[in-house]
Amino acid sequence: MSRKLIIFIGIFYLVGLVGMSIGPYKSFFVGLSFFHLLLSFGVLLLGRKKYGSHFWLFLGLAFITGMAVEWIGVHTGFLFGDYHYGSVLGPKLAGVPLIIGINWAMLSVVSAALLSSLKLAFWLEVILAAILMVFLDFLMEPVAVKLGFWYWKGGVIPNFNYVCWFLIAVLLQFVYRKWRLNETNNVAVALFIYMTIFFTFLNFRL
Repeated sequence: MSRKLIIFIGIFYLVGLVGMSIGPYKSFFVGLSFFHLLLSFGVLLLGRKKYGSHFWLFLGLAFITGMAVEWIGVHTGFLFGDYHYGSVLGPKLAGVPLIIGINWAMLSVVSAALLSSLKLAFWLEVILAAILMVFLDFLMEPVAVKLGFWYWKGGVIPNFNYVCWFLIAVLLQFVYRKWRLNETNNVAVALFIYMTIFFTFLNFRL
């Protein structure tokens, strides 16, 4: 099952990568970004070995936290800087695309999964998983701006965006580890790798 899911979502990332790199089809594939992220999250859930009430509670917590901090960021500029979302990422709630809340949850799970087999100390795993989340955001930011996902005032991504991302990521990873939700999961690890390759390539291609 996990192998089929890894191949399935890998094909979608490859097709998306090629589509966004070819001029005539770029706008079409960019328009599918909401569906692509939602599909990635669905595959992540299907590849999960253990669920339980705490796992679903965490996803809800991560979604609400992500939406809340993004709302603060969009409407005040306090957390991440002065930015706003475009229309590419689908339906919004108070100026924040709903898929962004899902993305916070997804990045939390895949970043933690990359460390699950290492059996690290509690706080070391929390900190490293948070760093991995920031790493993914660092790769996404320039691509997201070029594709119209969101826009920064003056076109400059402030450094404290990453500082705030790290602090919020630490909070989410603390809860995830405290509730012992991390598991060795090849689907989640594959998603992390696919995202890294996808955004790294587009950073050079766009």
